[in-house]
Amino acid sequence: MATLYNIEAIQGDVLNLTLIVRDSYGNAINLSGYDVRGQVRYGYGYTGISGLLLQFNPLIYSGTYGEYLPSGIIFINVGSYLTQNLPVGSFVYDVERYTASNLSGDAVKLLRGRFMVSPEVTI
Repeated sequence: MATLYNIEAIQGDVLNLTLIVRDSYGNAINLSGYDVRGQVRYGYGYTGISGLLLQFNPLIYSGTYGEYLPSGIIFINVGSYLTQNLPVGSFVYDVERYTASNLSGDAVKLLRGRFMVSPEVTI
């Protein structure tokens, strides 16, 4: 089951998030051998390109030894050039893991929630 986490962004600001995904026992999920992807959409049921607001390109952090290998850490970085054109409002997003060698295969939702955009003040 995906972890529920709401994200707040401001138009024109850089959005940098470091998130740790955990299983139901509180252990970091081992993301070794997987890739991650994510999207922001107007709402559930908005399919196709017209419903897509933002494409995440999250990165997985995995260490080289011990407990750091199955870190469960995902970095999301969205530049200000992308946030400046987002409409103000409340939207939905998710991030899922998948196997790069099997793009159409099983994907597992890791994170999901609201993606709220506030207007910027200083232009």
